[in-house]
Amino acid sequence: MRLCRAGPERRRDVRVAPKGTVRIVADTYNIRGRIMNLSRGGLAVRTPSLVPERLLGSKARIELRLDNPTASWFGLIGTLKRVGSQWIAVSFDAVPLAFGRIIENTTYAAHRNERHLSMVLVDPAPGRRDAMAQGFRDVGCHVIATSTPLEAIVRLNEAGFEPNLVAVADSSPSRTSDELRQFIVAEHPSAKLVAIGDVCPVARPDCLSANERLDDLAQRIRRLLAKVIPVGY
Repeated sequence: MRLCRAGPERRRDVRVAPKGTVRIVADTYNIRGRIMNLSRGGLAVRTPSLVPERLLGSKARIELRLDNPTASWFGLIGTLKRVGSQWIAVSFDAVPLAFGRIIENTTYAAHRNERHLSMVLVDPAPGRRDAMAQGFRDVGCHVIATSTPLEAIVRLNEAGFEPNLVAVADSSPSRTSDELRQFIVAEHPSAKLVAIGDVCPVARPDCLSANERLDDLAQRIRRLLAKVIPVGY
């Protein structure tokens, strides 16, 4: 089994992770957040709002819009099912036909790439970037290769997937690399961050050395993935 294969879906309703904005009104609370995952049965929302547990079981008005210039806002009714420190889960009472089609299309698009991990590679050095991108592709990963953190952010906003992995070369300016990492943590919290460096300390399991032979690059990438990606991911 390839390291870059995803695990099987075990939920009754298949969940996908499209990018989108959510507004939820429950009792006197107006909650804003971003989609964590979505299915025909409900959604999970990442939010900075503090939601009291007493709202569990409360009815909620939900407005949802996917990140697409042509997308519309959908209004739904649901029930608050779970509350976390920075997230909430809501079940839908009913799903409008038009919104159901949106979910089906999003699920289909996600399933086309479900057998592969998706990643973004940031490296200003063209030769090394091309070699690394090809190495990750050789082990079955879908790769978006960029030369700057700003380009990576733009491409991520345009992409129709959530990245599983973000690899940043140590030759990128430290300030912009830090800004990219902060963006990834805030907007793509499930993505794993790894470094690409000329020399990688033994104590850094999340670092891939670029200053070694290219003929064993795929093997070294497999070892890296085995360390940073959970088994059965």
